Amino acid sequence: MAMMKAAVLKAPYSISVEDVEKPETGPQEALVKVRATGICGTDVEMYSGRYKVKLPLIMGHESVGEVAEVGSGVRTLKVGDRVVINPLFSCGECYYCLRGRTNLCQRGGIFGRERNGTYAEYVAVPEYMAFKFPENISYEDASAIELLVTVLHGQKRIKIFPGDSVAVLGQGAAGLLHTRLAKLSGANPVIVTSRSRWKLDLAKEFGADRIVNPRTEDVGEKIKEYTDGRGADIVIESVGSPETIRQCVNVVRPGGTVLVFGICTELVDAFDAFPFYFKEINVVGSRAMTGEEFEPCIGLVASNAVNLKPLITHRFPLERIKEGLELLDKSPGDALRVAVIS
Repeated sequence: MAMMKAAVLKAPYSISVEDVEKPETGPQEALVKVRATGICGTDVEMYSGRYKVKLPLIMGHESVGEVAEVGSGVRTLKVGDRVVINPLFSCGECYYCLRGRTNLCQRGGIFGRERNGTYAEYVAVPEYMAFKFPENISYEDASAIELLVTVLHGQKRIKIFPGDSVAVLGQGAAGLLHTRLAKLSGANPVIVTSRSRWKLDLAKEFGADRIVNPRTEDVGEKIKEYTDGRGADIVIESVGSPETIRQCVNVVRPGGTVLVFGICTELVDAFDAFPFYFKEINVVGSRAMTGEEFEPCIGLVASNAVNLKPLITHRFPLERIKEGLELLDKSPGDALRVAVIS
């Protein structure tokens, strides 16, 4: 029996790297040698026990690697190909899958949550879930492509047009990518908020026209000032906190659109729903991605339209994955993306 190293979560805050069985490759699968995996906020929630999952579990899903083996039926991949992995699996047969909404599949899930993931030396994935990317993108940078894909999916659901005013609440890694894609779509102005000075400075590099620090400025007043008193045409919530979700309906203009992108697992108290009626606003949710969005994102990175390098602020080998999880659990404001390098 072939073995490999993997980080196994056995209980909240209890994770260790140990020998586990190396996955076998099915006829339609590729065995991928994992080169880099981004630590996702969901991983931190599972690690801390705030998000309940069946344990023991190998977490990890925002991954890239090198094809090490291919099954007998694989036609589009070969050994040595550099690939980014779509972590979302679906049944292909249900109501949602047959309508192209594979991200909503009720029988589906993601690697590292519903099934063992990529905090490991190897992972076996179906051929259709591995997308090739060119050598001018490093493995480390490519570990953020999956995040970019989710951002593109969200923005496809709201459609930003040239000249639209867009406010992006929060400038974590996802917020910065929302800022960049909004600017590439022609939005003007792109207004961003963050309590972190260094993230606001980085947001300017990603295309922000106006920056607002909620620690020292009134977000609603500043967004109205920058939009001729109307409010933003589109507001993107990328924090996932009750505070910013409440803020959205106040800073969007009448007839505008709110994209709730951040994942909020808390109840939102004292939420004012009256603007839904009075301002006739559109509220849109976004969940994960679909396979068709990977290749456009790979193209954006390969052409340098989107630079992922500034997002990777910390790096840890697999043996030190607990340090990366602890950093994001205890001091999330000090990091953007943490990459686990295999």
